[in-house]
Amino acid sequence: MTKRLSAVALGFAVCMLAAAPAMAQEWRGMGRVGGFVVDEDGKPIAGVTVKAMLPSSGNRGPDETTSRDDGEWGVGGISSGTWAIDFIKEGYETRSISIGISEYNRLRPIEIVLKKKVVVVDPNVVIREKLTEAAELMNSQKFAEARAIYESLQAEYPEVKEFKPLIARAYYGEGEKEKAIALLREASAADPDNVDVKLLLGNLLLESGHTEEARAVMASVEDAKVDDPTALLNIGIGLINEGKHDEAIPWFNKAIVAFPDRADAYYYRGLSYLATGKMDEAKVDLEKFVAIAPADAPELATAKAMLESIK
Repeated sequence: MTKRLSAVALGFAVCMLAAAPAMAQEWRGMGRVGGFVVDEDGKPIAGVTVKAMLPSSGNRGPDETTSRDDGEWGVGGISSGTWAIDFIKEGYETRSISIGISEYNRLRPIEIVLKKKVVVVDPNVVIREKLTEAAELMNSQKFAEARAIYESLQAEYPEVKEFKPLIARAYYGEGEKEKAIALLREASAADPDNVDVKLLLGNLLLESGHTEEARAVMASVEDAKVDDPTALLNIGIGLINEGKHDEAIPWFNKAIVAFPDRADAYYYRGLSYLATGKMDEAKVDLEKFVAIAPADAPELATAKAMLESIK
């Protein structure tokens, strides 16, 4: 009984071994299919990978082939059945077809049209990369090269308002102050709520001697939105130099409201108070300056001397 079971098992194993090659080869036959691969303009495409698979045979099939220079493709030595054929080429959308093949009937050539892939580029990624490149050039003092990048970005993305101030900074680095000012005027007019542009414009106007315009620009900036009191202080100091102490005080007030820990704002306001005869106010400001100023502040000795004279 044991020997009979072993013989049956052996016979079954032999059948399975014999069947395995048949299953692996069942896609082979005498059928053939072919044609041409072209683009949307009808031009042949060479080097297209053609992969044929027979789903009923576990997606087995012949080795991949490629289309020739004239776009011709072909798959031969295949059995009858419904075949899936993929056409793959870098830069094109993959095309897949399903077609019935008969070993006894030759099909007419099939034209396969491949569409080019549409590459969607995120403009924010492009802008970010170019801005990084331009910033490195600015840091290396290659201002003209950086400006060329900013100008190309502005031409390509005219709706972006931030490019003009960047171009202006590059012009400033090149020593072209008036060109920088002209661009900042345009940028401020186009984006009147942009405080950074106004501050930059105000500083540059002041530096270039456009004092009255600088004061008008800076006066339009809300105190709470000022992130650097330098421009405010410079306007006030300019007025002191012109002997206009009464007009200078409001600028120091603005600086102190926005930056109450800025020591030199108290010093200069104290000078203006002293010049206008407001001794009590001058004393308070100078004492405040002496209390919070750095130990190496060059104005310390002068401030202490003035406090002695007030006493």
